[in-house]
Amino acid sequence: MQLRKLMRYGYRSLIGEPHEKRDFAFYVMNQFAKWLDMRIYNKHTNWQDDPEVLAVMRRFDPHYPRIKERQFFLYNLARSLRHLPGDSAECGALDGASSHVIMSALGDDRPHHIFDSFSGLSQPSEHDIPKTEAVRALQAGEFASPLENTRRNLAAHAQAVFYEGWIPERFGEVADKRFRLVSIDVDFYEPTRDSVRFFYPRLVPGGAIICDDYGFNTCPGARKAMDEAAECFGRQVVHVPTGQGLLIK
Repeated sequence: MQLRKLMRYGYRSLIGEPHEKRDFAFYVMNQFAKWLDMRIYNKHTNWQDDPEVLAVMRRFDPHYPRIKERQFFLYNLARSLRHLPGDSAECGALDGASSHVIMSALGDDRPHHIFDSFSGLSQPSEHDIPKTEAVRALQAGEFASPLENTRRNLAAHAQAVFYEGWIPERFGEVADKRFRLVSIDVDFYEPTRDSVRFFYPRLVPGGAIICDDYGFNTCPGARKAMDEAAECFGRQVVHVPTGQGLLIK
């Protein structure tokens, strides 16, 4: 049955319309993905080619390929919070791509506060050990990106403010501020816990914290920290299919 279907699709792809060629390519890739116990996105979803988000990402990198799902979600979340008062922040910036997405989506000159060691990941705790040996454990020092590299990548955003140091060493410098959006991407339990505990009480009503690592088997500590904080604040983390976790005030 599968062979007959493959031959029918293959014949149509040679003589058919453009959509039939696309259908054939999708069918072949989907069958291969199933064989590997994986899946690919539905061929009719258009977010991967969204012109607005793609233009934003190509301002960060002119050679940027198709949109990544987490950046698309982050952009649309930030855009939905434009109307709220308050600043924005990111804990764990790497090369600055997510901060670029946030500032581009918000579209104003309010400060965006960036906290990072710029020396890679901190020391993991017992909560950060993956539950299966099939997943590689992340190590201290991974994902390092020098401050000057991140600053250079975000040079077009005058509202970016950088705080170099281990979380939560420099949080006190923004203790008097209010926030509409905070992005947390620090992978491990302790810095995620400290970030949520500090920023959630400083969110404006309707503001949000988004944890980039929430749904990943490589980051069990991040999920634990978010869930514990949500329970403490009487909230529930929204787990979205991109692997991010959303906490709304």
